[in-house]
Amino acid sequence: MSSHSVEIDRHLNANLKLNLGNSTPPRDAYSLYYEIFSRHASLISQDRELLLKIQDPPRRVRKGKVIKSHDINANYLLAIQNGWACSCRVTKEGKRQIIDLYLPGDIIGLRDHHAGRHSDEIIMLTEGLVIPMLKSNLDRVTQKGPHLVNAVLAAAVHQSNLMTDRLNNLISHDATTRLAYFILEMHARLNLSRLESQDLSLPISQQTIGDLLSMTNVHVCRCLNILEAKEFLMRNKTSHNIHILKYEDLIEFSGFSTAYSYFFKKAFHGFYRTPKTH
Repeated sequence: MSSHSVEIDRHLNANLKLNLGNSTPPRDAYSLYYEIFSRHASLISQDRELLLKIQDPPRRVRKGKVIKSHDINANYLLAIQNGWACSCRVTKEGKRQIIDLYLPGDIIGLRDHHAGRHSDEIIMLTEGLVIPMLKSNLDRVTQKGPHLVNAVLAAAVHQSNLMTDRLNNLISHDATTRLAYFILEMHARLNLSRLESQDLSLPISQQTIGDLLSMTNVHVCRCLNILEAKEFLMRNKTSHNIHILKYEDLIEFSGFSTAYSYFFKKAFHGFYRTPKTH
């Protein structure tokens, strides 16, 4: 790492110690929390200023770092500006079980905001940037009006709906269908503002995908070959990039819908098409 990057990291980490509650942020500053919450409910300019005021500066985090657990950042929400993370537990047999994936634009800790201490470990799967926010500060600003309350609640419900859909996918489908659903889920979450894109980049290993979908990495590779043979997609085995060839057919094959289609219909006025029902 260059000396310039080290200096940036030192500056960012030092700024995390500052109390921003009484500072006045620049009017053109960027609020990731506002960007995320405004996808779920209509917010006003005052909400943006409030959220900008209580978010901490971005923090650079390395791959493999635990960024949240029962005793690490337990009182914070963490919004991911860049990078991928996962929520995981270790079974009695010592096997890692991945519960969820967090991508750019996700808020870690939102679903269990009022559930007490965080039981899962959140680990960075890649290098990235996260923006912390004290839960108590969010509670304080949501008391100033209904807009933020509605947005926070809607965002938390949306996250829960995605988890419910994924669980249904795991218990209802065979391995190939589960993987097809996973590919469409990642595509939807990563291409929120450009649904016309047919490309998907996965910066994670087949082992990680297998841990999430209850499959071995060998089985993941076999299922990818099946999806390619069906001409649903084409992949670059070197870069881990996937190009979706038959988007609507892949949707119908996987049964991908519900929480995603409702959300995208609201956000993009029907651009996203709901799968056919039989």
